[in-house]
Amino acid sequence: MRKLSFYALLLGILPSVGYSQNAAKRNLKPKDVYQIKSVSDAKISPDGAWVSYTLTSVDSVKNKRSSDVWMVSWDGKESIQLTNSPDGESQAKWSPDNKYISFVSSRNSSNGSQIWLLDRRGGEGKQLTNLKGGDLQEYAWSPDGKKIALVLESKADTSKPKTPKPIVIDRFLFKKDVEGYRERTFSNIFLFDVASKKIDTLTRGNYEISSITWSPDGSKIAFVSNRTADPDRNENTDIFVVETKAKSEAKQLTTWTGSDNAPVWSPDGKTIAYLRSTASEDYIMYDHSVLCTINANGGEPTLLSKNLDRPVNTPRWAKDGQSIYALVVDDRYRYLASFSLTGNMKKTSEDKGIYSSLESHPNGNWLSLVTTPELPAEIYAIENGQRRALTNHHEAFFKQISLATVEGFTSKSKDGATVSSILYRPANVDPKKKLPTIFFIHGGPVAQDEFGFDLSRQMLASAGYAVVGVNYRGSNGRGLEYCKVISGDWGNKEVLDILGAVDYTVKMVSLTQKN
Repeated sequence: MRKLSFYALLLGILPSVGYSQNAAKRNLKPKDVYQIKSVSDAKISPDGAWVSYTLTSVDSVKNKRSSDVWMVSWDGKESIQLTNSPDGESQAKWSPDNKYISFVSSRNSSNGSQIWLLDRRGGEGKQLTNLKGGDLQEYAWSPDGKKIALVLESKADTSKPKTPKPIVIDRFLFKKDVEGYRERTFSNIFLFDVASKKIDTLTRGNYEISSITWSPDGSKIAFVSNRTADPDRNENTDIFVVETKAKSEAKQLTTWTGSDNAPVWSPDGKTIAYLRSTASEDYIMYDHSVLCTINANGGEPTLLSKNLDRPVNTPRWAKDGQSIYALVVDDRYRYLASFSLTGNMKKTSEDKGIYSSLESHPNGNWLSLVTTPELPAEIYAIENGQRRALTNHHEAFFKQISLATVEGFTSKSKDGATVSSILYRPANVDPKKKLPTIFFIHGGPVAQDEFGFDLSRQMLASAGYAVVGVNYRGSNGRGLEYCKVISGDWGNKEVLDILGAVDYTVKMVSLTQKN
């Protein structure tokens, strides 16, 4: 239901504006898709001097993606590629002593993905783990660097008998797009001793576990799990805490029947910030996340962003523990904001752009991946609300490309609803020429078209089309009621909103022609 879809209308109505000749630049071509890289997993070193990250590129000849670990200095003056193997690396993290960068790779291993260590000063990566009992899902260093918490998922039998076994369906959610038929799996937390390489089991049970995070003193680990009778039938995840010693029993902190996730410890270890859905288990489609806090020993949660009526994600504590920073989704934008412990919000990034990650720097500043209509995601330092680019992997390529101009507009639907949309105008086209217009409609329905880089729409615009994205009712970023209003009534209000946007573009064109 949440899969991406698009609905296109071809209308020969919209003339271009802003015509300019620039012989040094060209339009996008389909093959340029191979030039777009993906920057992810940005992490700040403990001393704040460096940022590690993963850069993924596409090899069109080999028809495969390749991910490598890089690091860039905090001042942005020095950039170093650390790995360059055909197997790829991911989940790069700094060791607490600032000496190593760990990453996950399946290189040279017949047992799947393993954790590797790379000396930040140089040299080859060395394999740290040799896991054989399950698939590595995620990992986290202990604060003292002596242990690593691992989430291992039970391994399905991957052998292929001469006579295939019949598919046995014994679960409610038995099939999934891309994945296909699903087997029953479960995951648990294990503690890996870095010095002895000994592994101890921390949790036991037939459940799925995710989002592990150590308490500041290393005595506990918070995690997310769905421990209902049949997790296939709901999205009721909760926050749990377990002591990091043998035979500890996990303690459930939250009891909301919807989704609780993304736990983050306060600097003093007394409080956990997390995200909670607004919906209960009976109503999960039209929803957005609320920033909450709860005592690390349990109790009633405090809903900090409930009255904001906008989705909040990626919570991170301020260095002094007196506020929580997070990203807010708001009418085609995603910005950085701080929340006091009583729920007062303050925007801390007034500039335009789509923020998609958040890491705190030891000096109190922030790090985020940011994309704009003209540029895919790059890493930025956020200092006093201002962005400073640390990476520029796309700059050289886009200097030779003429991109569509991107602008927002609002329209009125037949029943009076106000709808926010985005318009892409092709570059280098005579303004007197009428253009075919594509209405490229997002799926979801709980999603929004944003002022970030959109390769599909830019590619269509480069072929001479004007392109419109409509945030019809059902989209997020406009409040929960705007999101929920189409529940049980698909194909009605969304269509009114799309047609209203069509009417607006026609009217806008007629005014342009008259003037």
